[in-house]
Amino acid sequence: MGRFSVSHPIEANGGTPVNVQDQTSRMLDLDFIKALAPPTTLVVDTAPGDRTIRVSNTAGFAAGVVVGITNVSGIFYFGEQVGALAGDVVTLDTPVDKIFDAATSNVIVASRDMAVDGSLTTQVFQIGGFSTPDLRVDITRVHGYLQSGSAMDDSLFGSLAPLTYGIVLRKNDDIIENFWNAKTNGRLAKICGGDFNYTASAPAGSNGARFRNTFAGAEKHGVTVRLGAGETFEVLIQDDLTGLEAFEMMAQGHFVAD
Repeated sequence: MGRFSVSHPIEANGGTPVNVQDQTSRMLDLDFIKALAPPTTLVVDTAPGDRTIRVSNTAGFAAGVVVGITNVSGIFYFGEQVGALAGDVVTLDTPVDKIFDAATSNVIVASRDMAVDGSLTTQVFQIGGFSTPDLRVDITRVHGYLQSGSAMDDSLFGSLAPLTYGIVLRKNDDIIENFWNAKTNGRLAKICGGDFNYTASAPAGSNGARFRNTFAGAEKHGVTVRLGAGETFEVLIQDDLTGLEAFEMMAQGHFVAD
């Protein structure tokens, strides 16, 4: 949420004039991801502009995976692996923008592809889990994208039959707080206040659907979802979604600056 400041004098109608000032902290666009292997470490420090990094353990790394680098100060980087490994060298699509010290940084390898089978074992995709004690993040909205070679309508989930258990959005700070469950496109559209759109293939190719669930703003819920140290924002996949070509979700917000 923005900051508020009060101006003087009082308005002619007796009201207090208030200006809203946006945050100046770092904005965040964070994919919900699922780890593919335990965190590893850097072999050497990074420098701004690096398009490659060296990792101590190459388990889980492959073309297209999400690569994250974090350090004890709460600074982070996210990119995507390009091509295969060259020994312990990972090539990235986005240049590293900070110096990451090999002695104090971790490297995460993960997937953002939520078109997975969660029917036997629930698959949990998340953001957060920040280890820095005084780091806080405000999430203002989530949005997602579904893609399929088959047609979509409100009675389906993407192009699939209605889900049995549904996808769940929740916050986990050791006490679980469920926000919503969606089993069909129509339900997603209702949750999102109609902020849901289909994209038909034209004239051939894949069909898509896009949705956005906004929390912040007086015309919405009027709140943000705040994540502190160790807290996560999660999406549960409890059904078999492998019939979709793609399904991804992202959260947007900013670091809290008091």
